[in-house]
Amino acid sequence: MIIGSGLLARAFAPYFETSATACVYAAGISNSACSDQREFERELIRLTAALDLYRSADLFLYFGTCSVSDPLALSSSYVQHKIKMEQIVTTHSRHLILRLPQVAGNTPNPHTLLNFIFQRISRSERFSVWENARRNLIDIDHVARIGASLALEDGVRNECINVANFSDIAMPDLVELMGQVVGKKVLCDYVSRGEPYQIDTRRIHAVVQRCGVCFDSDYVERIIGKYYGPASTA
Repeated sequence: MIIGSGLLARAFAPYFETSATACVYAAGISNSACSDQREFERELIRLTAALDLYRSADLFLYFGTCSVSDPLALSSSYVQHKIKMEQIVTTHSRHLILRLPQVAGNTPNPHTLLNFIFQRISRSERFSVWENARRNLIDIDHVARIGASLALEDGVRNECINVANFSDIAMPDLVELMGQVVGKKVLCDYVSRGEPYQIDTRRIHAVVQRCGVCFDSDYVERIIGKYYGPASTA
C-alpha cells in the first residue's frame, strides 16, 4: 500500500504498491520552508489515521529529513514538525524511518532545491546563494533502491536510518554545475551564510554497495544531467 502520489510515492510503488503487508507513507508537506500550523495539523491527522488503519502491517515506512543534523535548520517549524511525526511513527511496532537529504527526480514541485536553482538559471533570474552552505544530493531512484533493499532484503524494522550520499557539495559549486548543464550564465549574489554539517551514512554502506550505487566524485553531475540536461524531462 502506498499513501501519496508524489516523487517518493512513484519511486517506491514498484516495490510496495501491491503489498498487503506493508504501508509506505509518502504523503505530507513537500515544502521545507513551510511554517503553516494548519498544514502541520492536517498531516498529523492524516498520519495518525494511517497508523491506526495499518497498525497490524508488517512494515510502516515513513520518510524523515536529514536536516535534523543541520544546526541552522533544527529549530525551524518544518524540522520540528518532522521530528514530531517521527516520534508518532515509532509507536508502530514494525516501523522504519528513512531520513532523506535533497532528493533529485522528475517532479513539478517548485520548492525542491534543484528545481528552484534550475528555474532561476533557466529564466535568467537573479537569486541569493549561501556561500558557506553545503548540500547532500541523492537520486530518487537510488533512494527507492536502497530503501527497498533495507526493508525487503534485510527486513529492517524499528530503526531510523539516513539514506544519503556519502559526501556533500558546496552551494557555489552546485549552482555553477547547474549553470553548465543548463548552458546559461548564473546570475546570483553570494551571501555569507550557512555552514557544513555531517550526515552519518555508515548504516547504509553495505547496502549501497549491494545495490550497485556509486557515490563517486561525478555523482552530483550525473544526476543533474539526468534530470536537468538536454535529454531530461524535468
